[in-house]
Amino acid sequence: MNGNAAVIQAAGKGSRFHSDQYKLLSEIDGQPMIIRTLQPVLNAGFDEVLVVIGCHADEMRSVLLDYPVRIIENPEWEKGQSTSLSAGLRAVSETSERACLMLGDQPFLKSGTLRDLLAASAANPGDVIVPFYQGKRGNPIVVPAYRYPLLLELTSGDTGGKRLLEAVGYRTLDTDDPGVLRDIDTIEEMKRNE
Repeated sequence: MNGNAAVIQAAGKGSRFHSDQYKLLSEIDGQPMIIRTLQPVLNAGFDEVLVVIGCHADEMRSVLLDYPVRIIENPEWEKGQSTSLSAGLRAVSETSERACLMLGDQPFLKSGTLRDLLAASAANPGDVIVPFYQGKRGNPIVVPAYRYPLLLELTSGDTGGKRLLEAVGYRTLDTDDPGVLRDIDTIEEMKRNE
């Protein structure tokens, strides 16, 4: 597959986490959450992986330095998630055919799910692909390159790709991966490590 980009949004403050430790650097099974999120991505065979950082940028950069990712710093991260999505999407290479838009706090995703999303996008190149688990819509979503301009136009404040889904619809991909529904907002959610 050519031109598969992953854009991991990892710039936010994580204000609901209520810890002295920055959420994305908090450890799950001995690894920072951002690295637990990143590993399935690296195993899924993306052509490029971009990690958008903002809050605690220096610490995040030092943790990510040893990994084959492009680090994109979002100086406007405090204005909401859409600024990170925009910063990441604008940095995707021009050869990109599709972008998998991910959250930095989804450490329980399976790499097989990511490969399935890419395969579904390759088979249906005009569609936005959205994973479902037990009838519930999850993340990440895969967006074809020709939809980038519309996505950039629609994102604002703290909304990510949701407005795009409402505007153009999407193709569903049923998965057996509960990780598509699990983003970690609180310490309690992190401790429910299944």
